[in-house]
Amino acid sequence: MHRIVSKLMMVAIIIVAAFFLDMKLDLFPAAAESEEVAAVEEANKLERLEDEIAKQLQARTERFSLTYTGDKQELSDQLTDVIRAALGHDDYTAYILESYIYTIRSWGNKSTIALEARYRETLEQTAVVDREVSKALHAIIEPGMNDHEKIKAIHDWIIGHVEYDQGLTRYTAYDAVALGEAVCQGYALLGYKMLKEAGITVMIAEGTVNTGEHAWNMVKLDGVWYHLDLTWDDPVGTKAPEKEASSGKSVTSKESSIRYNYYLRTDEELRADHQWTKSYPAAAVSYADTIRELEQQGQETERSRFSKLKLALGLHFLDPEYTVSSTKQLQEVIQSALAARTASLEFRYEQGDQFPAALKAAFKNINMSVGYRASYEPYPADNSLIVRIQLEYAR
Repeated sequence: MHRIVSKLMMVAIIIVAAFFLDMKLDLFPAAAESEEVAAVEEANKLERLEDEIAKQLQARTERFSLTYTGDKQELSDQLTDVIRAALGHDDYTAYILESYIYTIRSWGNKSTIALEARYRETLEQTAVVDREVSKALHAIIEPGMNDHEKIKAIHDWIIGHVEYDQGLTRYTAYDAVALGEAVCQGYALLGYKMLKEAGITVMIAEGTVNTGEHAWNMVKLDGVWYHLDLTWDDPVGTKAPEKEASSGKSVTSKESSIRYNYYLRTDEELRADHQWTKSYPAAAVSYADTIRELEQQGQETERSRFSKLKLALGLHFLDPEYTVSSTKQLQEVIQSALAARTASLEFRYEQGDQFPAALKAAFKNINMSVGYRASYEPYPADNSLIVRIQLEYAR
């Protein structure tokens, strides 16, 4: 009898042990699930905090407080990144924010965040920008324009209406439209406003150039990203030199002609004189190649529009019929022009550093009375020159 009772007790112990072991094994997934849910809730709290900060900054609130319930150490560690992410909601807000400071006060798991911000542009000034942008777009965007044409129209309007601020004190789009002057940041902010309002995907990029810190735009066109530096396409801002063959002196262009040296450029093209350290979408497709392809596609009316756009942007200089690649070819081009008594020539000369000598050689053995005046300037992204020659014939 004693042996039977002992056996029964052992069976009972085994059953109870198995029961508790089963409970123990079941506890771990529950704990893991609880920790995962807590992590998700904490992340959601930070995302909601980011959204609220973004809302306040976009409203130009100078002082505001927010309450946060959760791990105060994680809040302290993450808040700077949360504010940066909030600024990422809108480039316009990010680049008119002059400075900010915040404090955190915690009691248990509740924290109060107090944030003070200073802005370079008020809401009232931004309202002026919005009105001027709307007015400008109404004037320059024609019905039926495609995005390629819209970008060029906006590019040309900004360069035609804004001068580079030599005093380096005007940073905003308001300065650009109300005073007509701004540094690169003002150009980029106005470009951002106008392009976005026109339905173009746009962002502001920043980096450095030989003169220091710099800002420009990036645009997404037909799914492809390009760089667009409005400031450096301004002939006053860039002070691009032209040379006269007759005198050999460099002269600064004061004319209001618009340049496209930094218009829809790739990363490789822009890196010739721009650097950046932040991560931006890759710009890897040549816009000249894009236009060339579009010229061959679609209906005749569309092909014609892209041909006109290519001509206006100076991209036709990359075509063989507008390219002179050697001294011998230059001589042939000039002799042909003289025979036809052509008044002017315009082409791209590939060996830019050899052009002055090649030009003199081309006119050396001309057996007719003719005068010429040549001007030339660098073509962006390579060693070639855009050459313009005026020919004057004796009567």
